[in-house]
Amino acid sequence: MQGEEAEQLSRNRAALRRAVLVAFLVAGAVVLWGGYGRHWHWTGLGSDATLWDWLHMLLLPLAVAVAPLWARHRSELDLRRRFLVGAAAVAVVVLIVLGYTLDLTWTGFPGNALWDWLKLLVLPIAVAMFPVWQELSNGFRRRHKVVAAVGVTAFVVVAVGGYTLDWTWTGFEGNTLFDWLQLLVAPLALPLVLSPALKSWMVLEIVDEAVAPTAPEGVPAPASSS
Repeated sequence: MQGEEAEQLSRNRAALRRAVLVAFLVAGAVVLWGGYGRHWHWTGLGSDATLWDWLHMLLLPLAVAVAPLWARHRSELDLRRRFLVGAAAVAVVVLIVLGYTLDLTWTGFPGNALWDWLKLLVLPIAVAMFPVWQELSNGFRRRHKVVAAVGVTAFVVVAVGGYTLDWTWTGFEGNTLFDWLQLLVAPLALPLVLSPALKSWMVLEIVDEAVAPTAPEGVPAPASSS
């Protein structure tokens, strides 16, 4: 009887979650329609609220939501799912290219330099890749070293060009060391500080559980001395 009640309670909770999600999606659709289509000024939506603004608002929360899902299900990604992820990434790149080349103002991309993209993407990418930082804390493989070397080399070349060769598309000129610290401290703290600390804590927890004495069945565990 208790099992049936628990199952019914679980079904009720699932139904409630679905109802809340549907209500949220419907409300969001109405607000978007009213803001962009009917020009409801109270929404603040319209020509001033571009895709770029939405990305600034949503990317970090999405990264926080994706990180634990990726950590749990990454090993279950089959070829079809990997293809879908790759296709989505290609679609985003194509949209970015079209936004600049065709001057699609609704995207909000034209006028933003590489520095603006770094401010938009660096922290969300660092958060979403937290499971990868956990894996890399076990040691760098050859492919990891190659990717890191290529990335660092490309960054140095772009930075030198941005500051000394007047590559205006980088947006680097005029940014000081403090600006770079503001950009990079939080993202670098994840792989360099938080990930190793979390791994050490998990190892200590496992060791403590392994060495903890267990009392025989029916015999009370010894009281801890004060």
